[in-house]
Amino acid sequence: MIDDYQLVTFEIKHIPVLYSWYAGEKEPECYTCRPVSPVMPLTKYKSHVLEAVKNHEQYVYLLIKKTRPAEPLGKIVLFDMNKRNHSAEFGYYLPEVNRNRGLGSILTGLFLETVFSDEALDLNKIYATTSSINIPSISLLEKYRFQMDGRMREHYWINDEKYDQLIYSLTADEFLRGKQN
Repeated sequence: MIDDYQLVTFEIKHIPVLYSWYAGEKEPECYTCRPVSPVMPLTKYKSHVLEAVKNHEQYVYLLIKKTRPAEPLGKIVLFDMNKRNHSAEFGYYLPEVNRNRGLGSILTGLFLETVFSDEALDLNKIYATTSSINIPSISLLEKYRFQMDGRMREHYWINDEKYDQLIYSLTADEFLRGKQN
């Protein structure tokens, strides 16, 4: 099944689909601990994404099915690059229609292969954060042998409820050992 999919890098042609996910998300506060602001117009969103990609502040990868049409199914973004420490944070997103179909696992598996083999990125470690209530995200990270490094207590406020933020990481060596097993 994973052979039916591929990870591609973001292109400007993907903006309309990514924008529709961004603008159409019913509960954006459930998918980030960062401030959630009102949906920006398409032109501003486009400028924001293009600038971040151009300046290498973000590396955006999209999951597509190899058969046509090659419509994006989900995205994973590498950001907060720390060249000195050879580390970066990442976050993933699937629109509601593509959740609970195993696509998050495929997306993450292809992403790990991509970033840890990219010599230009030169990453030793990647990390992700998630809410303690986000069981699918926790399960996904643990499936790929991410280790929980820490817990920020009551860091997420979702619908006036407080949840902990969990911080997970995976090193290049851990990833390679996992592939060998």
